[in-house]
Amino acid sequence: MRKVASLRFLRVACAIVALALSSAPNAQAAPQPAAASVASAEAKATEAVGRIRQLAVEIERETAPREVERRKFNELKTFIDGEAMAQFVLGERLSAASAAQRAAFVSALSDLVVDGLIERLGGAHAEPFELGGARPLDNGDIVVVSHVRFRDGHRGELDWRLHAKGSGQVMVDVLVDGASVAIGARDQAAAELTSNGGSIPSLTASMRNRLRFK
Repeated sequence: MRKVASLRFLRVACAIVALALSSAPNAQAAPQPAAASVASAEAKATEAVGRIRQLAVEIERETAPREVERRKFNELKTFIDGEAMAQFVLGERLSAASAAQRAAFVSALSDLVVDGLIERLGGAHAEPFELGGARPLDNGDIVVVSHVRFRDGHRGELDWRLHAKGSGQVMVDVLVDGASVAIGARDQAAAELTSNGGSIPSLTASMRNRLRFK
């Protein structure tokens, strides 16, 4: 009887060990959904940058009816989080502005950013354009690295920062050879607001006057 009992004990012990071993891979696989989510975000961010470049080239180089250019311009704007950039540029001033002033400023800032991207990426000088790697930041944003030839002939680096919005990834900043477009816009806005008495409508009008694509 003792021998039979011992055999039963060994069988139970083996079954427990086997169960533990079979569940171990599942525990190790738990982080995979997070890794897959990051990889998906990186792919979407890279795709967004590629589309921005494509639209910039089409707008700058192709001869098309005005309404076609405007449609592509507006599509390019969908890859820019104008509200997030405007909040960074104006801070509390934006929150204190009227709804109409906020909407006008966000629109003007988005147009100005898109206008700059077309000028920098769309011309014949901007060849070759090369997409590099993508990496996540601690806050969930994605950085996409690219290289392009600038008008002065040097091969420059553009580091795009994007974050999730809806089902895609949209741009909140781009570093041009290390210089942040968002910080540049913030500094210029602060200087203009100091000189114009703090008028957001005057700042918005000034931004619109700087647009090439009107």
